[in-house]
Amino acid sequence: MDSGAAAILGAVIGAVGAGSAAVVTGLWGSRITRRQLAAQEAQLRRQLRAEHARARREPRSKVYADFLVQARAVERALGRYQESHTRTLESLHEAIAMLDHLGVQILLEGPPSVAPASEAVIKHAHRCIRPLRGAIEALERFGEGSLEHIQQRDAVADTGLQFTATVKHFAEAARRVLDDDGVEASPPH
Repeated sequence: MDSGAAAILGAVIGAVGAGSAAVVTGLWGSRITRRQLAAQEAQLRRQLRAEHARARREPRSKVYADFLVQARAVERALGRYQESHTRTLESLHEAIAMLDHLGVQILLEGPPSVAPASEAVIKHAHRCIRPLRGAIEALERFGEGSLEHIQQRDAVADTGLQFTATVKHFAEAARRVLDDDGVEASPPH
């Protein structure tokens, strides 16, 4: 082999080696760029979720607080009967009607995870009407201290305790929603 052929062969081998190195470096750089882009997209999604959570937090907080205030109004209406033997259900019906209205607002504000707890509060509020009506009727019919009145009054107390438990459950569910900062681990792609 003469020196000219050796030089050409050396140049070809050098060019193939340099070209191969360039291709490998390009592919490696492309892979790193794709990973960086994916990481930036994930960061952007987290930021958008956090911003969305912050934007929703204030109106939700107000609706949840209004709902809890109204639930306390239902509890007070039940308590007024227990303390003064009120013979009308008007204040309880009004308080429950307002609770129903606020329950619709909770369904609109969301999220869906808090809806079952608010619906349970409303359901238990409605369940308070029958025992209270029975206690009023027993008071009028049999008098205070009668066995019938005591049984009905105890039923009102039991229903009131169940109602209070559902209110606490709603408050916990609402607190979890309000504490959520919207930043969660992104699912792998």
